Order: sequence, then structure tokens, then C-alpha cells
Amino acid sequence: MAKVYKNATVLAGSELRVMEGAAVVLDGEHIVEITTDYSGPGIDLDGAIVIPGFVDAHTHVGDRGAKDMAVGLPTVEAVSPPDSVKYRYLQSLTPEELTRSMRSGAREMLAAGIAAFGDFREGGVHGSELLKNAVRDLPIKAVIFAEPTVPPGEWPKYLHEAAEIGEAAEGLGIGDITLFTADQLTVLKGALEAHSAKLAIHIAETRKAQQASEERWGASEVKRILEVAPDLLVHMTNADSADIEATAAAGVPVVCCPRTNCILGDGIPPLYQLWKAGVPLSLGTDNFMFTSPNMFREMDYFSRIVRGQSNRPDAIEARDVLSMATLGGARALGIDDEYGSLEPGKIASFIVIDPKSPNLQPVRDIYSAIVHRAGLADIRLVVARGQELHRGGTER
Repeated sequence: MAKVYKNATVLAGSELRVMEGAAVVLDGEHIVEITTDYSGPGIDLDGAIVIPGFVDAHTHVGDRGAKDMAVGLPTVEAVSPPDSVKYRYLQSLTPEELTRSMRSGAREMLAAGIAAFGDFREGGVHGSELLKNAVRDLPIKAVIFAEPTVPPGEWPKYLHEAAEIGEAAEGLGIGDITLFTADQLTVLKGALEAHSAKLAIHIAETRKAQQASEERWGASEVKRILEVAPDLLVHMTNADSADIEATAAAGVPVVCCPRTNCILGDGIPPLYQLWKAGVPLSLGTDNFMFTSPNMFREMDYFSRIVRGQSNRPDAIEARDVLSMATLGGARALGIDDEYGSLEPGKIASFIVIDPKSPNLQPVRDIYSAIVHRAGLADIRLVVARGQELHRGGTER
């Protein structure tokens, strides 16, 4: 049976074009029509703004229960395997406790308007299955990049586990490519391709990682990984101009996580350079233990950094930033056939924002209002896969 949300200002299609007085027609969990020519019955949104559900392109939902445990520590001590605060925390949990925590994280994302997320899942195949179980009956899409349980120094075991991950998850997540030879990276990429799985990497996240790569291999992390045509790069916090130009030429998507990069003291990512070079960009909130899954905050932070780094207030359009948080993330994760924009045939996951809230009124520029002002408290309704899940919001 069709369901209609009418009298809305909808940001529709891949261009997020403004459609005033529009109706969104649903059939089950899919959008069947978006039209300004509708006069029938439906749920009257009274001029509210409807935007696509966010796609949080990089998360670590497993560390949700470790919120703020490692603030003030550098990346290696905070989150790196095997002895960081994060990994000691994960080792302290039973599978049931971890599953419950991740399920709570998924619910938190849904309430924040996140329709899909790309997660680096610790624990290999088993960890991947735990996350699948955590979200199994929730209307949220998890794209899983699992991390093997053994180090690359145990190469035969690592490669075997990587192949198993290729069958069980959407891809493999790597934290440090300095530990791999060039031949190992090539073999690894081939093993994943055999299972139609993706290769995603934390890259140039810290200055020390870039320096270690130069000292050991005579090339930056970015230059080395581009040799094997990765599917997704995360961070690029300490990438140099040559790295950025090479990434743009290769057309490899990059997930930017500036709030987490900054709280860890890893630096402010070269966001303006990445944008100016034409690198396909998306946004991620990264570790739950440091950063709330709040894409409004991520967009605002990103936009302000770009303008500050460039010394140009017109360096980027707010609409482009919103696109990164929606369609850009969907493209990076390979799910843009279903998520990332409001179009007929796609999944009906969207956010209804109240333009009459004191925080937003009056709305002079709809894109800037969403990127620079809107927050969780301005959410009137979240619809996920056609289900009404959340009314109202609390800012974090």
C-alpha cells in the first residue's frame, strides 16, 4: 500500500534540487515518485525540509562502549592493535556484550538520520558476523570491511583469513600498509577481487605512518597503495600535494574524518587541497569512542575547515558538502544504486527537518542552513526503509 508524505520541500535527485510543495510517494521501503503535482491524502509535513538519509562512510561501531576512554592519548596508544585502549576494551567483552553495544550504536545512528554506514570491523569473519547479527532486523545498511585477527607478519594465515573475509563481508580493512611488501599487497588485492570484495585502507592517517613508509619503502603510504588500485582510502590526514594529485588522477574515493583526526592530534586534513584536486570525497564520523555519529557536525566542521584553509569564503558550496554526506558516501561504499539520494526506485530513507525551529528560522539558504546550522534537535522525523523510526532529536 502506498504511503505519501506531502507538502514538503524536498532535496531531490543526485543534484539535490529544491522541490517545493512536493510529495514523496512510497511503496513499502522504496520511493516510487517525487512530484509537485499531488493533491490527494497523505501525511502533511507542513513545509518541512526532506533530505536523503546520511551515509556515514567510515565508522568503528565496535568501540561504542569505550566512549571517551582514550581522549588525550595519541592514535597508537588509543586505537592501534594489539595493545591500545580500544583493543584491550574489545578483548574484555563477550560476543553477546559486543553485539548489544553495536546494536545500540546502530540505533544511535538511525536516530541521527544515518541510513547506511561503512564499518571497519575488528575480529575478522567472526567480528563481521557479530555486526550482521547486531543490525539484522534494523532498517540500516552496514557495509563491512573486516580486519583480520592475525598480523601480516603471519602471511599465510593472514592471506587465508583475508580470502575468508572476502566471502563473508563487503571487503577487507587495513590499518597499516607499511607492514606489507608490494608483492603482498598485489596478491591481497587479487585474492579480494576473486570474491568481488573491496580493499579499504586507513592511509596517511598519522605523520609517523607516512615517515615510516618513506624510511622503509622509499615512498609514501599513498603512493604505495595506489599501485594496487585500492577501492577506498580513509583519512589522508598527512598526505602531501603529490599524494593528493596522484589520488585524484586515479579517481579513488577518500573518506574524510576531520573531527576524529583533530581530537587524536593527527592534524587537520588537507581538505581544501583534496576538494580542489577533484578527489571523490565523502564523510565519516570514525570511532564512536571519540566522535558522535552526527553527520551535521561533520559537515559543518568540514565546510569551515575548507574555507579557512583556502582563505576563501566561497571555496566550496554547502550543497556539495551535503552531497558528500549522502551520495558521496553511497558512491564510496558502492551502494548508490539504493542509497544517497531521493529518487524513484531507491530506498525510502530520509530525514525530515523542521525549518521553523528557532535554530533554523528564517531559512535564507537551504543548503547552508542544513550544513552550518541544523542539528539533531531540528529533526522532526526519520524514515528508514519506509519505517517511521524517530521523532524529534537531542543535540550531541
